[in-house]
Amino acid sequence: MLTVFIRFGSGEVVTEGDPEVLLRALRDPAARFWVDLDRPNEDELALLDDVFGFHPLAIEDTINYQQRPKIESYDHFGGQHDSGYFYMVIHGPDRQTFTERVRTKELDIFVSERYLITVHDEPMSSIEQYMRRVRADPGRLLEGGIDMMLHGILDLLVDHYSPILDHLQEKIEDLEDAAMDSPGPEVLKQISHLKRDLMNLRRIIGPQRDVIAQLTRGEVPFVREAARVYLRDVQDHLIRAVELIEIYRELIASARDLYLSSMNNQLNNVMKTLTLITVIALPINMVTGFFGMNFDHLPIHNFYVFWLTLSIMLMAVAGVIYVARKKRWL
Repeated sequence: MLTVFIRFGSGEVVTEGDPEVLLRALRDPAARFWVDLDRPNEDELALLDDVFGFHPLAIEDTINYQQRPKIESYDHFGGQHDSGYFYMVIHGPDRQTFTERVRTKELDIFVSERYLITVHDEPMSSIEQYMRRVRADPGRLLEGGIDMMLHGILDLLVDHYSPILDHLQEKIEDLEDAAMDSPGPEVLKQISHLKRDLMNLRRIIGPQRDVIAQLTRGEVPFVREAARVYLRDVQDHLIRAVELIEIYRELIASARDLYLSSMNNQLNNVMKTLTLITVIALPINMVTGFFGMNFDHLPIHNFYVFWLTLSIMLMAVAGVIYVARKKRWL
């Protein structure tokens, strides 16, 4: 689906996605526009080459899903380009998608001083939120500059990491409780899966933080100082997210140690119980094994010797239990 917002130098605002209109916007040096390609078909993807003339390698990366977060500069001129542009890959989180399939959504961005082109194969809540703002007053937001629009999208995108991090924190706390109270093979499996999820999230956010850092350091010439201040706030959010992930990785490692410790304690309790049973039964075995409990051939041939022997065994067992309790073995 193609969505277009164009503000020409004359102040005219157009939302038509016709290629001729896009070409007219490219030829107008005072025009500013945003083009969003949501689950684009072949004809819409062809606009990247036929209308905008982007580099084939950048278009290829856009078509291929799951690219690493990055930012690349393309300084070739000619055709429809009177200045260079940048190609960015950013990953947008979605709590439902992350919790169900443990992955993020990829957002490909072509950006220059005059235009912002976003391409994504799945609906993205951050794009939808910002699009509602633009629809309310496209002329004002486009007049504010492409760098501020880029910040608006990135800011909403990064904000969606917070629910995911809160969800991971809740899972870690639940696993810590389970590892202490009811450790089992399923708990260890969940700990391993969560550790892998944290590694994948760290692998995505780490490079993404570096991409935003390039925008804040003035390495992208059309990003003004006023926009860099806001982008630094986005960078701070990503830095905090990376720090939280590192803390969570330490916590999940502690949860694993807690699980192993709980399992060892359970095993020790079982061994202690079995050992006490063996010790308690030892006096009985000694008494019964001395004569084989053959009362007909005891030195004192008397039926009451049976009860005497039984009393001795019970007293011995009681003595062992008393000593174990006094030593706090029971």
